[in-house]
Amino acid sequence: MRETYQIVSIKDGKQDLEAILHILREIKAGRLKNDLKLLNYYHEVPISYAAKIDSIEIDSIEVTAHQAQSVVLGLQKQVLLTCSSFPQGLGVHCFVEYVNVKNCFAVLGRFAYASIRADRRNAVRVTTEGSLTATYTAGIQSLSGRADDISVSGVAIHSQQAAPAGMPQNGLIQFCIQNNELTLPATLIKSAKDDTVFIHTFSFEPDKDADKIISQFIYSRQVEIIRQLKEQFL
Repeated sequence: MRETYQIVSIKDGKQDLEAILHILREIKAGRLKNDLKLLNYYHEVPISYAAKIDSIEIDSIEVTAHQAQSVVLGLQKQVLLTCSSFPQGLGVHCFVEYVNVKNCFAVLGRFAYASIRADRRNAVRVTTEGSLTATYTAGIQSLSGRADDISVSGVAIHSQQAAPAGMPQNGLIQFCIQNNELTLPATLIKSAKDDTVFIHTFSFEPDKDADKIISQFIYSRQVEIIRQLKEQFL
């Protein structure tokens, strides 16, 4: 769920909570369109199914969810809500107070408006598995690490190495996917430290052949991730 949302206040925490619960009550009563969905990102793959509101308490709701969603709720302990009735195009973030995966039942609480950043991504991302090494070279400087997630327009590299001082933003990135060695023009977007690891984010524009290779890899990873998820509730 990291980096997929940002908490937003319209008025204050208490008033926003009351407004969110009011919208949910109106949906349950049939006075607002019921297009409520739960949204999690599992290994960067969006898991999003419709949810049925069973009951609403003072500051929490009980919902019936899809079984795949229930599994992720149990793993992540939080979820995003999307609905056309939420104001300003926002979603809602909340925590999972209780979940029963077998019966597809969950209690959600501690609601807050959220800007869902992942909705603004131009391409589907997936986490990689195993050791997928990537190297960025710009001039005489280079930066290597493990490709943590990838899309058809960019990649995030986890490295023990900070970006060298003065490293040019534009260079070449090289990595191997399914026995295909790719070298692409790339731009260093940002670098940030996460505990003891540096995360370097790059954008790139693949040619037709590279786009096909990356797209096939992303599709195969999506299939694998969904299969792994399903195995947890079979």
